[in-house]
Amino acid sequence: MIDLVCLVADKNMEAVVDGVLARPEALGIRAITFRILRHPQHDSACFHDPTPLLRTTRGEASHAIVLLDRAWEGAPDKPTDQLEADLEHELHQLGAGWARGIIIDPELEVWLFRRSPRLDAALGWHGRQPPLAERLASDSRWPMDAAKPSDPKATIEWALEQVRKPRSSSIYRDIASKLGLKACTDPSFLRFQATLRAWFPRP
Repeated sequence: MIDLVCLVADKNMEAVVDGVLARPEALGIRAITFRILRHPQHDSACFHDPTPLLRTTRGEASHAIVLLDRAWEGAPDKPTDQLEADLEHELHQLGAGWARGIIIDPELEVWLFRRSPRLDAALGWHGRQPPLAERLASDSRWPMDAAKPSDPKATIEWALEQVRKPRSSSIYRDIASKLGLKACTDPSFLRFQATLRAWFPRP
């Protein structure tokens, strides 16, 4: 029996979750065993049809989390909290309290932004002037008074293009494994962390 199975929408999300779950002390939980599943039909299927894939793991995991983006083509026009409620209603058929659905608004990349030299290094900006945050502010991509860029995915892609660094899931894992988790104030990340702390508290 493993502690957690996490169903995610794509390879980059798999990399981030893997990097984060490998840091139990930073999350404020005990060390856990986990398995990450990637849905071949991505965000839409994670929302509309997560139970068939998760049902195969029902007897081998203590809990499950379904994680997907809010921004995907064809997403229902509802508030994020209502979409999460709809998703959890679907997951309830697998057992009360066994699974939790978390939707990242707008996309995964919102978890990755901090004004940190570690982010600069992961995105290939180490040693460049001005530092990444200052450059993004000067281009109005990430104003200094904003916690996150308005389009975090496009901002990461732009930053990588400037240094001619190919986008890859390994970059996402590198960021997730190094950035301070306490500084992440995104509501979906805080729900993710609170869920893990409730299920897997420190001794």
